[in-house]
Amino acid sequence: MTTSESTPSVTTDPAEVKKVHDLMESVDIAMLTTTDSEPGSSRLVSRPLSTQVAEDGDILFLVRSSSSVAADVRANGEVNVAYASNKAWVSVSGTATVVNDRELVKELWSKGADAFMEGGPENQDNVVLKVNGDTATYWGGESLIGTAVKTIGAIRNKNDDDAQGGPTTVALP
Repeated sequence: MTTSESTPSVTTDPAEVKKVHDLMESVDIAMLTTTDSEPGSSRLVSRPLSTQVAEDGDILFLVRSSSSVAADVRANGEVNVAYASNKAWVSVSGTATVVNDRELVKELWSKGADAFMEGGPENQDNVVLKVNGDTATYWGGESLIGTAVKTIGAIRNKNDDDAQGGPTTVALP
């Protein structure tokens, strides 16, 4: 294990925070990973969710209050949100909460939400799942070819990830 793998440096550079947000905005569907809330279980569960808003370290999703994802978050709010495209990936670590705010649900509601959630924004079972991101790690973002070249370079030069465009970890506001 290299030094950069055991103690990754974390940047607070506003340009890097913006890059993380730009990468997240370029991918609609995220994979939200929670810890299963079933008694005695410690398994991780990932689900695809459509991002409604991603800004200032907060990511908002619309979910059903009665869903297993909401139950998981209520039992253990530590989550991961992952985004991937042909050009880049982003992994956000943070804490999630279920927010029952009718005005916010109405504000976030869309035709896409209509397709997957019943009863419209007035349905009390439709709530917001808010992830407050602590850190985000990303790799790539330039182009498919650029990311592939940097990935191959990083694999060949395992001890010099930063010089080869390896992952960047960003502290979110």
